Amino acid sequence: MNLEERIRVEPDGSLTAFSGKIEFGQGIRTAFAQLVANELDVPVERVRVVLGDTDEVPFDFGTFGSNSIAQEAPALRRAAAFARRTLIDRAAARLGLPAKRLDTKDGTIGDGDGKRVTYAELVQDSPLTGAIPDDEPLLPEGRWRHIGTPLSRVEARDIVTGRARYTADVRLEGLARGAIARPPVRGARATRVDERAARAMPGVIAVVHDGDVIGVVAEREDQARAAADALDIDWDTPKAEASSTQVVPLREDAGTDAAIASAKLTRSATYTLPSIASASIGPSAAVVDVRGDGATVYAGTHRPFGLRDTVADRVGLPRERVRVQAQMSSGTYGRSSAPDVSIEAAVLSKHASRPVLVQWTRAEEFAYSPNRPEAVLEVAAGLDGEGRIAAWRYDEHTNVHTAAGPDPRVAAMTSGRNAVPPYRIPHAKVVLHVEPTPLRTANFRSLAAAENVFAIESFVDELAHASGQDPLAFRLRHVDDARLRRVMERVAEVSEFGTKVPERRGRGFACTEYHGTYVAQVAEVEVSASGAVRVLRIWCVIDPGLVVNPDGVRNQTEGGIQQSASWTLLEELRHKGGRVATTSWDTYPIATFRDAPESIEVLVEGDASAPSTGVGEPGAVPTAAAIANAVFAACGARVRDVPLTRERVRKATQPA
Repeated sequence: MNLEERIRVEPDGSLTAFSGKIEFGQGIRTAFAQLVANELDVPVERVRVVLGDTDEVPFDFGTFGSNSIAQEAPALRRAAAFARRTLIDRAAARLGLPAKRLDTKDGTIGDGDGKRVTYAELVQDSPLTGAIPDDEPLLPEGRWRHIGTPLSRVEARDIVTGRARYTADVRLEGLARGAIARPPVRGARATRVDERAARAMPGVIAVVHDGDVIGVVAEREDQARAAADALDIDWDTPKAEASSTQVVPLREDAGTDAAIASAKLTRSATYTLPSIASASIGPSAAVVDVRGDGATVYAGTHRPFGLRDTVADRVGLPRERVRVQAQMSSGTYGRSSAPDVSIEAAVLSKHASRPVLVQWTRAEEFAYSPNRPEAVLEVAAGLDGEGRIAAWRYDEHTNVHTAAGPDPRVAAMTSGRNAVPPYRIPHAKVVLHVEPTPLRTANFRSLAAAENVFAIESFVDELAHASGQDPLAFRLRHVDDARLRRVMERVAEVSEFGTKVPERRGRGFACTEYHGTYVAQVAEVEVSASGAVRVLRIWCVIDPGLVVNPDGVRNQTEGGIQQSASWTLLEELRHKGGRVATTSWDTYPIATFRDAPESIEVLVEGDASAPSTGVGEPGAVPTAAAIANAVFAACGARVRDVPLTRERVRKATQPA
């Protein structure tokens, strides 16, 4: 990697940093600015971070898996450190002083006698260039000014004051609106399209039938939608092709079944989770301007370079002639991994010879966007005579968790994520079954981790109670990882887990390790006589290694907890025969302010000696199990099916 691909000193002495990652709420733009400012010894506000512009940033595969800080922090720090050393060498030549006598301060370089030169002066005639060494030394911790310092997100003021610009806010000269005629069910193909009525309607610029894209371009959105509705289309719904279940062994120890059969105490249970929607506040949108010699795409996306290549291939342009300018997303949680809305806008723009904005409706978003898959999780275990887990059998039945489809090379890390428990178990058999579904499923926050940890941590809780052991002590008996043990003990301490709480209240415990980030949570709930569950408080301790911005870590973790509580208590995408039935907020409720816990206390206690790991997803992973375990502690209802509706709680409370 060359320095000019990562760091640029501007004529005014400010700095620009470049990354192929995308900001969609995680706070990485702020963290990246802190990293660069730290190594180059400048105020953070003097650093501008360019993200996801394919004409400016280095190639990046995509933003997902809570990998942004883990992947980019080392690269950006090395680039900034190399830039600092290069600037010092230039200053030494200009000032006629040995480089070892010089140091940096607020964008200047000099010695202790007042001789100083600015970064801007040092690049006036020659920009920074050169290959970045892999072993470039970084500033020692004693010199850090910004790493580990809480800092509000650099976009925060624009967001809360309404100045922030999202994809649907993009306005280009000659911008037209597009609308798509949707098939009645997934996979249906148009066999006949009568365009006559649509073409005669006011404002219509073009009626397009290009492959699987059938739509209208008009001057106004209402005109485009009315014309799209006027298209007379015959649809052919092909018979569903038989598809087999993909079986992926994740851990297979010999003698597991025999060990369960011979155990002193055995238990088994089945947990289910429904399909849920991304339910982003802003529906998908894209603005695309396709011209004869190139195209520009304005869209929220997890993969700018992947989107560039997909659009280029679809409209018949060389990839290097397509530019993606990634926009701020109004919520994504994996949704923006799919390029659908951008492809639609690109095809319409190509035929209309105008830039086109396509914005999905709320109903389209629910009915046609990819969703988190359903899951059925079957688990059995046996305890030995000392109350320890002797054997564990786990079968995860779920659907494809990525837009790439059922690739067996990645299934273990996507559909099978976190299916192997983080505990010491002598014999275990963990098998993933990726099963077909008529629904469109793909990337969702934490992929399968939230599903698997719900089942694992709920069942571990069941084993503890069945054997008469304290749930925390039982877990700790099976933990070898010192960092996991520390967050578990710490959250128990701050929440006073195990102390008496008022009647109809209960506290539940859950923990996990997710992509190197350790997180433990305690939830306190209140269960009414009707079975309604109210989350009162959640405590969380998180260790993501070296912490760049504690405030950013806390924000991400709080948001993940709140969103996961919404999944746990309210959300379910209802469907039948491949058709989604819940297509509006009144039939698909999400948590609002009145549903928020009274308090969410997040303690950021990273191990500074460990590499930085991600926080975009881990906070959401153990929450469902912590809440379900708290419900059991409150009223004795062991609810194994999400969402935890009052009907399910009442049913689980009744004697079998």
